[in-house]
Amino acid sequence: MTTYGVTDIQNKPSLIKAMDIAQIIDRRKHTTLGYFISSKYEKQIRPLIDKIDREEKLAKLNKLKQHQDLEFAELGVDDGIK
Repeated sequence: MTTYGVTDIQNKPSLIKAMDIAQIIDRRKHTTLGYFISSKYEKQIRPLIDKIDREEKLAKLNKLKQHQDLEFAELGVDDGIK
């Protein structure tokens, strides 16, 4: 996999047209910003991205549900009997 710096892409935007799969890094901070994948691979990669996105959303919803369940348990349920 080829790595490109942010300044390389800023100085020569035509690099993006030549990229297939590349790692984008910030050389000043020595951090990876992300990965670039060409649109010609979208058919192969899109199902994986959708699956990961679905799993992340379900995990967030489950965590939210657990939090709400705890709030209701703390408040107690009014059964209407006095």
